[in-house]
Amino acid sequence: MNITPSDVWAFKNYYLNPYSIASFLVAILALIFGIFIQRLEKTSSFNRSLLYFYASCAVWLVGCGMVVNSHYASLAFFWSYVLFMGMMLAAVTMFHLSVTLTDQWDQQRHFVYVFYLLSIILAMFIRHPDFFDEMGEYAFGFYPRAGPLQFVMLFFILLCLLLSLLNVIKYNWRPKDSWEQRKVRFFTLAFLAVSLSFLDLLAGYDLLFYPLGYMAILGFVVSITCFKIKVFYDQSKRRARELEQEIDSKTREISKIVEELRTTQLKLLETGKVSALASLSAGILHQISQPITAIHGFVKFIKKEMPPDQPFYKPICLMEEQSVYLKEMLEDLMELIRHREIRKEQIDVNVSIQRAINLLTDELRIRRVDWDLILTEDLPKVYADGVHLQQVFMNIVINAIQAMSDLPRGSRRYLKITSEFAKQKNQVVVTFEDSGPGLPPEVASQIFEPFFSTKTTGAGIGLALCKDLIAEHGGNIELESSPGSGATFVIRLPCENGRDGINFNVQKV
Repeated sequence: MNITPSDVWAFKNYYLNPYSIASFLVAILALIFGIFIQRLEKTSSFNRSLLYFYASCAVWLVGCGMVVNSHYASLAFFWSYVLFMGMMLAAVTMFHLSVTLTDQWDQQRHFVYVFYLLSIILAMFIRHPDFFDEMGEYAFGFYPRAGPLQFVMLFFILLCLLLSLLNVIKYNWRPKDSWEQRKVRFFTLAFLAVSLSFLDLLAGYDLLFYPLGYMAILGFVVSITCFKIKVFYDQSKRRARELEQEIDSKTREISKIVEELRTTQLKLLETGKVSALASLSAGILHQISQPITAIHGFVKFIKKEMPPDQPFYKPICLMEEQSVYLKEMLEDLMELIRHREIRKEQIDVNVSIQRAINLLTDELRIRRVDWDLILTEDLPKVYADGVHLQQVFMNIVINAIQAMSDLPRGSRRYLKITSEFAKQKNQVVVTFEDSGPGLPPEVASQIFEPFFSTKTTGAGIGLALCKDLIAEHGGNIELESSPGSGATFVIRLPCENGRDGINFNVQKV
């Protein structure tokens, strides 16, 4: 039974047995498919254990094919050792495969290591004389007959098969989703089918089941490989969908960021305009503050020297009052231009409206403008700077007066000012509605731009300043106008606290 390596690799010692062709083909397919599956997911422990099982089956089938191809019994004995080592490794790797399939590696890895060690020990005893009785010669070629010690290997292989099937069957009873259930049932049937391939061991006892062995292995290899390819394809499709959704999400985020950048750019542009406006306004205010201060001093001197019973005493007092107001307003404007912090407090908007109208009463009468104040009583307080709001209200009223001065002779000049509480939005809404000629849409859209004006006189900074002041108070100002229908300015200011359950009374002043 002693042979040399040269005898093993000498082609003259073999012949091409037709019965061996199927074994070699299945062995080659098992190796190719095992490597292919492992490369699909290199980090998968299941794919790695599947490669081990495929490689063990390939060793088994190559050994079987070489046994039946051998010319001499001694050469057939050598390849029988390879055959049975492949069978034992196939049984151990099948158990290893069942452990990774059922996610039992942490609990059963010690058993896997023990079975691999036992297979190595058994492989050392295969060459014992009592392991093979003799080399039988059949119609298909040589095949070893079992000796007295071969039952040890049979018991070991049977134990591995039973534990493998037990793992898979037990896994069927665990709660899992429908896809996992279908996968486990498929592998259970595959394990049961491939277990039939080990019936080739019975050939040593003259119980032949050819070609059941390699057919069962072929069925297992092909079915599991197709299953893994399908799973990989489905996972790739799912990942592609997830990636597509993520791309869509990131695209929306980028679009949102771009929109925010565009908005910020517009704000910066507007800030630049306001900065230029501030610089220009500072120069203008500096130039007019000196003569107003001189006028105030002169009027104050005249009032001091004039007896109260003089007919011009009251107009002089009014001039002094107006000059004081002008000085205060100029000081407020200068502080605003210097970006001072607005002095906010809880104020009644109606009071600021009333003060603005009181200062413009003479102007309204001189320009023959009728007006109504329809102010809702007991409005919620707003947190604002009363002087600045008064300035905004005056500016809008002056713009309305100037717009209505362009009406044809005999036309009614009317201004309605209302205040109300928008409960749903928790805002105080002030409306200025005039009967002027109105504005076309292209002009109305630019009316709050700095240095834009529809008049031949003026710098076009009043409404831009109003918009800036209202924005500083957390509110907004809008214009509703169309040619021939007048103009309506709507100012919305947030309230600090909403008023529930209050019966608002409207008073016409």
